[in-house]
Amino acid sequence: MARVTQRVDPGAVDDLLERPPRAAIAFSRGASVEPVPVVYCRSETRSFVGLRREWLPPAGPPERGVLLLDDGRYWFELRAVTMRGRLEVSRPPPGGEPKLVWFEFTPERTVAWDYGTLHEEDDA
Repeated sequence: MARVTQRVDPGAVDDLLERPPRAAIAFSRGASVEPVPVVYCRSETRSFVGLRREWLPPAGPPERGVLLLDDGRYWFELRAVTMRGRLEVSRPPPGGEPKLVWFEFTPERTVAWDYGTLHEEDDA
């Protein structure tokens, strides 16, 4: 039996990794999860996120997070990539805003979707 899905191979939305219109990261802050906007950039094969110092958790820099890069205004334009992974404090990447706190982001799991490409997929 087939089902309809919006999921796509992450390579199909690779342009979001080059210049995402919106980027946010969520990390644990005490007993809750806090999403904050970030600047995302990729330099060769490395990914970086930059955030304002006041958005850092009081307990110190986060070590793990879930990054969301998305675009689209209307339902059939919605595309996104989410990556769960590790964060390590870093120097600003080439061209990165020096006033931000920068992290190198190492993805461990990546999921992508594009509602404009709804398609059938066999159940596995």
